[in-house]
Amino acid sequence: MIAVDTNLLIYSHREDSDFHIQARELIEGLRHQSSAWAIPWPCVHEFISIATHPGIFQPASTLAEALSFLESLFASPQVQLLAESPGYFEKLCSIAMESSNP
Repeated sequence: MIAVDTNLLIYSHREDSDFHIQARELIEGLRHQSSAWAIPWPCVHEFISIATHPGIFQPASTLAEALSFLESLFASPQVQLLAESPGYFEKLCSIAMESSNP
């Protein structure tokens, strides 16, 4: 399964990106393929934050534009939204604590 990251979402959405054409073609290919692909929820949050930030883009995308772009991706029947499973934080704490104790 291919998971799309924040940068690919931004490049595909923003026509002023140097990588827009390539990113858009990749996203469109994913949207129309028969196999599953994914977007992690943290990337959705980051996309909204970055695309609509006036300090990053001049002009920034409006919230409505950013959400509309995401809705078009979510309409793909093969897309899956990835999230952490129950107990994730406890596992993270355990791994972090183990790695910090030599």
